[in-house]
Amino acid sequence: MKEWWLQVGLLGVPLLAVYLHIPAPQLSPALRSWKSSGSFFTYKDLNIFYRDSSGAVGSSDVVVLLHGFPTSSYDWSKIWEGLTQRFHRVIALDFLGFGFSDKPRPHGYSIFEQATIVEGLLRHLGLRHQRINLLSHDYGDTVAQELLH
Repeated sequence: MKEWWLQVGLLGVPLLAVYLHIPAPQLSPALRSWKSSGSFFTYKDLNIFYRDSSGAVGSSDVVVLLHGFPTSSYDWSKIWEGLTQRFHRVIALDFLGFGFSDKPRPHGYSIFEQATIVEGLLRHLGLRHQRINLLSHDYGDTVAQELLH
């Protein structure tokens, strides 16, 4: 029994090897559609997924949607159409490490970096000096607070 760690290692290493080589599951049709209607922008050589839809005619309001943990911009899929009826532009991104955005390992993820990425997306879209509405939940609330600061 004093060699328990050897038994765990002999069992654990092959299981880990199998786990690391299992292909990713196929995307559902809804997720494939979500991804195909989005784009990517580059932040420090990392690909960040976002969706940007034009909506209400006559409105100049822009809303940026910040998702929760541990999900993605797909959090907003069920209310997306309703938001496009109210706002001129509806924008959502997958934070670094989430959804369709890159997931670098190892990486020191931080709320500050996520906020900087949101600012980078707004610059990329030419919205840096425009009034922006934020809609967030969960993890996105903390990023929103940093943006407001």
